[in-house]
Amino acid sequence: MNVKKLVTLGGFAAMGALSVCAAFSKDLTTSGPMSTAAKQDIINTLRSKGSFHRMLQGLEQTYELDNELKGKGPYTVFAADDKAWKKINQADQDTLFGNKKKLDEVLRYCVLKGQSLDSDHLYKMQGQQVQSLEGRLIDVRMTAGEKEQAFLFLNESKVKKADIKCSNGIIHVIDAPLMPPLKK
Repeated sequence: MNVKKLVTLGGFAAMGALSVCAAFSKDLTTSGPMSTAAKQDIINTLRSKGSFHRMLQGLEQTYELDNELKGKGPYTVFAADDKAWKKINQADQDTLFGNKKKLDEVLRYCVLKGQSLDSDHLYKMQGQQVQSLEGRLIDVRMTAGEKEQAFLFLNESKVKKADIKCSNGIIHVIDAPLMPPLKK
């Protein structure tokens, strides 16, 4: 093989390697939807996900909380998606959504103010409680096992998707709406 062919083959190999590296590095950057979500506040992130209509409806009814979650933060929000809200029968949902004061209590119970706790922090808090914006405590626990195989629970609600980063905090999607205990 002559030197000219060797240099040409080497050039093609280098270009191919650079193309692979460029494609790989694009996957590792925060381009696309992920960075867009991280640039949005909590309310707009929930809107962009398309599966939080019921929670957003409640937040819009409790105007102050809706505006607060657009603010500086930081906040940790335990957000029940539309599928999770279906675990509560429609008559009870209608009663809750018809009582603005009670709805505000329930939604504030799903928010921690002044802290953006990712799943690593929550796992370290196993067996402890966190104080909600509403004022009552939420139990943090997990199933036995290593973090990768364990499930994180807030009271009886399981975290099914953790660490959705927002410009003013973080969202953890839960499988059932958090309801404050009857006693304060």
